[in-house]
Formats: sequence, C-alpha cells, structure tokens
Amino acid sequence: MNTTTRALALPAVLALGWPAAAEAVGFEIDLHVGRTAPTFEQTLTYDGSTSIPSIPGVTVRSLGPLRLDGKGALAFSGGVTVFFAGPLGIEGRVDGLEADLASEPAGYDVIVAAQPPLPGFTAHLDLVGENLKIERVQPVSLNLRLVTPGPVRFSISGGVSRLGTLRMGGTLGGTLRSPDSGPLPLPTARVRLVAAAPPDEADRGQYGLNAGVGLQFGLGPNLALSGEVRGFLFKERVLTWESGGAPTNVVEEAVQRELLARLDPVRFKPTFFSANVGLALRF
Repeated sequence: MNTTTRALALPAVLALGWPAAAEAVGFEIDLHVGRTAPTFEQTLTYDGSTSIPSIPGVTVRSLGPLRLDGKGALAFSGGVTVFFAGPLGIEGRVDGLEADLASEPAGYDVIVAAQPPLPGFTAHLDLVGENLKIERVQPVSLNLRLVTPGPVRFSISGGVSRLGTLRMGGTLGGTLRSPDSGPLPLPTARVRLVAAAPPDEADRGQYGLNAGVGLQFGLGPNLALSGEVRGFLFKERVLTWESGGAPTNVVEEAVQRELLARLDPVRFKPTFFSANVGLALRF
C-alpha cells in the first residue's frame, strides 16, 4: 500500500475502531480544483572563476545571472474526513500542486578559437527557459478538521504533510548570434537541464505542515459546493542540475558541460498556497 492510499484509508480505519459510536460517525469526501500561488524566487549565478575541462577551443563566458520566478499553475485535491466527535474529524488528503517558472534571459559569450582552415569567432547566446516548471509536488497529509453545522458550514483544518521527490524540469536554450554581423549560420544550442533533489535531501526534507480554511454551501441533504484556501510549508531542499538530454553538436556540448559545472544549485523552500473550489459529499 503506497503513502497516498494509506493517508486516505487511515480515517476510515480509525472510524471502524469506534464501533460503539458508529451512529455518531459521519463521513465526507471532498474533491477540489484550483490554482497555486508559489512563493519561489531565486537568482542563479554562474561561477566562471575556475578552470574546468571543456571542449578544446570553446570557451563560455557568463555576462549575468539566471533568474527564476515561480508562477501559479494547476492545483487539485482529494480528501476523506471521518467525524468521530460531532464537528471534529480526522482528514486524510492528497494534493497535487504545480508551479510554472518564468526566467529572465541570461547572456553568455561563446568564444571559438581558430581551427584552420576555419577562422575563430565570438558569438553571443541568450539563454532562456522554455516550459520550466516544478514537478511532482504531491503532499500527502493527515489533519485534524473542524466543521461547523448548518447549510452554510465553515471549516478549519491542519496537520502534518509528507512530500516526496522534487524535480524541476524544462529546457534552457537559445540561438547563437554574432555581436557584429547579426545571425550566423551556426548550430542552435538547446541545453536541456533538469534539477532534482538527491535521495538524502529528499529524506531530510520530506515532512512539513499544512493548514487551511474552507466554506461550504449546501446544495442538498448530502451535497455542498465547497471552497478552500490552504498553505503548505516544508524544509528547504537543494536541487542539483543534471543533463536532460544528449547534446547534438560540439557547441551545445560545450555550453551544457560549462553550465552543469558552474551553475548554482537551486535552493528551494517548498512553500505553496492554493485556492480551490469543488464539491463535498457528506453521509
């Protein structure tokens, strides 16, 4: 049984442990969809002060940092609550959170030494992010939840969340251009990098906290329109860069090798807020 299944099944198992109070036990199933509001912002620097093995005759020189900013994306959640003491219950839930990343272009000079009969040249590369996003943010939570009675119900809940592996993926790429004569017939450099938390980092940073408030409007005896706002807080994780695909030409290989050796790791503190709407079924 995986972690998600255990979290959702635990409230039902606990309810079965109170057979004498079975008539007083109530159940609620909630499904929501909405948007995230990540609080991620980081400037990644490129350390060009050290010499590293590179492609002979090709040098990459940074002209500025690479900046990443989190942007809201899709959120969803599903949960089961067992009310064992009137309005008080135990909630097991799983949330799916995504965050897109916007990047400001980072400039690089690519210097290619003369290799007779070919002349040397200096080209410029604006490295930009394409389809960058934080992936696999699926916290599983076990909460204590309080819901007021009536056709309009207010709820508050909070507890412990477990977060698995974190990955940040996408493509960093750009087209080489000459600073003097405009576009050159040079190969396009598409640098494919992903950032991931190593296993030891995942083990240390996988537990955190969550809390949320909600409002329900009754649509019938058992059905309600539901909305909630929830926040998640986890320890800082360090994501290191790795190749996301094989280079296709010598310039692309040089740029990728330089970036992997010198680009800062991503220090990411998974702090998310989500606003969701959905349905609640109570019986």
